[in-house]
Amino acid sequence: MITKNMLTKTCLAVSLFAVAGCSSFLDEENIASQSAEQFYSTADGYETLITGAYSTLKSVYNTTNYFQLTQLGTDLGTQNDGTATNVLNQYTVDYAIDNDAVYNQWKALYEALKNVNAAINRAGSVKTVDEDIFEGIEPDILAQRVAEAKFLRALYLFEIVKNWGQAPLILEEPTSPSTTAELNSGADFYTQILADLQDVLDSSLPEKQPTSEYGRVSKAAAKHLRALVYLTRGYQDYADPNDFQNAYNDAVDVISNSGHQLLWSDYADVHRQSNEVNDEIIFPISFSTGTGWNTNIQTEFYLFVYREGWADISFSSIYGNDYASVMPTKYAYTLFDWKNDRRAEVTFMSPLNGDPATSTDGTNRGKPWFESTVGATVPVGEPVLIFPVPSQEDYKVYTDAEKEAENAAGRYVYNYPQGSYADAENDDYYKTGYQSLNGRSRAWLPVWKFKDANTRYNSSGTVENGTRDIYLFRLAETYLIAAEAAVNLGDNGQALHYMNEIRKRARAGIAGSTLPDYTGTVTIDDVLDERALELFGEAPRWNDLTRTGKLAERVLEYNWDVTHITGGLIQTQLSESTNAKYSLRPIPVDWLNTLSNGQELSNNPGW
Repeated sequence: MITKNMLTKTCLAVSLFAVAGCSSFLDEENIASQSAEQFYSTADGYETLITGAYSTLKSVYNTTNYFQLTQLGTDLGTQNDGTATNVLNQYTVDYAIDNDAVYNQWKALYEALKNVNAAINRAGSVKTVDEDIFEGIEPDILAQRVAEAKFLRALYLFEIVKNWGQAPLILEEPTSPSTTAELNSGADFYTQILADLQDVLDSSLPEKQPTSEYGRVSKAAAKHLRALVYLTRGYQDYADPNDFQNAYNDAVDVISNSGHQLLWSDYADVHRQSNEVNDEIIFPISFSTGTGWNTNIQTEFYLFVYREGWADISFSSIYGNDYASVMPTKYAYTLFDWKNDRRAEVTFMSPLNGDPATSTDGTNRGKPWFESTVGATVPVGEPVLIFPVPSQEDYKVYTDAEKEAENAAGRYVYNYPQGSYADAENDDYYKTGYQSLNGRSRAWLPVWKFKDANTRYNSSGTVENGTRDIYLFRLAETYLIAAEAAVNLGDNGQALHYMNEIRKRARAGIAGSTLPDYTGTVTIDDVLDERALELFGEAPRWNDLTRTGKLAERVLEYNWDVTHITGGLIQTQLSESTNAKYSLRPIPVDWLNTLSNGQELSNNPGW
């Protein structure tokens, strides 16, 4: 890591936290004998800049803000607290231009953009081996590193434009604070994104990185991203007429020619911690062992507050941390076919995740019940909170009398949601404080596919979060991009093909599965449903809905909390204005207030 003194000598504010994963390319050196300018012109120094650029992935994607902004307020994700409104989930009048989560994500993206711009802009001053055989870098390696940085810049610019629609398009490393700014159009952003990605694809980067370079950018990652960029722009009023065709072509090229493959034998293989470096993963964020900011916090957002309100449950390494930022909607639960779709048992606590031989984290902790960790009423290790799931051989829906009998023995049963997704009031998962002394929290079947065996909790209150990688892009999504593009092209045959390839893999691992293929005409809603099943918690669901223009329609239909908790969506009726306003984030007033011309800049429609 570069020393603090060195960092004070430069305008650069690169995040240089260690991000080593399964490969060594992100390892760092501590070199304090040179000035910053001298150091960054060397091979070692420039590699450190690239390491800092990769580090920014964690500040953007491994945060509470990111998970709340991308999963809450959708058809699939709702709030854990059933007693109060949540502006990001329910779009209340309190959701305004001063929202902290929105501002923090804006800041994270622009700080990340600053770092990757530094890596791109400083490349011209880096010595090559022809100039300095001892400190220089091979010209081809330098060109590859610049291409990697341009991919990251394209990624961050895409995050900005798909969330805000207009924003400052910054392509240079800032050398002094700026007191004025302009808002560039979405069209400007897409032009730059596509130019950067074309540079990546014109570079000498490999189509698919070898295992030794796992985690680095590849041409396949650039082409997957470009397919998603074309697909997203295709819905805009400034779209190019060829956007959907280009999205389809790029996606099919990655599927056919990149060397990445679906893990056909079992969906569970994709998410097993012991197999996280696999051919389906196109671009991950890699994590190493240790404590602090470097660790993956993804798993804690899908675990309800399990240690509050039950005499036999306490904070434990068995389950780890539990911030309960997002819980599945009733619609999300009822979408899964537990008997015929392997993705149900992989995604949630289940018998599969309760068997170390098959579970995603290699432990027995994912069984569909929480065990006693205190032993006050129920012996340690025995079930306390029980979540029957439909794949169990002895599955049943407990009657009120049966639940009361279990309660008398210190055990609490939560029936799996049943019936219409529009009626969640009587479902156990959506009863606030039900069978618990915690009057604000719900208890619900947790998502387990992100769970990490390395998560620990100890009596000092220190939590060591997981070291599993975050999958940003994987090939199953590429198939679904191809399907969505085909729907927009009116090519139903190809839409059916790519959708049903994903269904085919979903049946693998379940003998005699009767999960049906899609037939007839594939719709955008079909694609969104399949993305929900395949990519729950992985893909940014809010962006999926805003891309397709389906946010208001699907949230009002499928997110019960939006329409049933007082203060929900300002108009609980579907309208173009509702969809338009909430399909973009507000430009943060805290940023505008730092500018001398901030009051001259327009905000997004409705804000």
